[in-house]
Amino acid sequence: MGVVRDVWLVTKQLLEAVMAPWPPEEREARMAVVDELLRRREALLPKLRPPYSEEEQELGCEIIVWNQEIEARLRRVCEEIRRDLRMAGAKRQATVCYAHPYEQPLSFDGMFYDKRR
Repeated sequence: MGVVRDVWLVTKQLLEAVMAPWPPEEREARMAVVDELLRRREALLPKLRPPYSEEEQELGCEIIVWNQEIEARLRRVCEEIRRDLRMAGAKRQATVCYAHPYEQPLSFDGMFYDKRR
């Protein structure tokens, strides 16, 4: 039962790391922790070999439920990061527009070229 128990423990640590709040200033450190836990679990998964005992099957069911929660939370964190990147890009663009208002290309709305001779 050693390998299944090890996978269960790493998955539990991963769940705890993911479910904790992710303030923007701590994201990089949290991502490093999550990445390390994912690597450890990835190294353990190929070592799993059936047949499994009753207790190992229960642990496996718990791992599957936790994986769904982990994936959902990681998707939310990914969306938060994407949103923050879009906001940073919009802020940067607005700052450039205000700092150098006449350096932006002119708008060509409403231009008409007559191709007749």
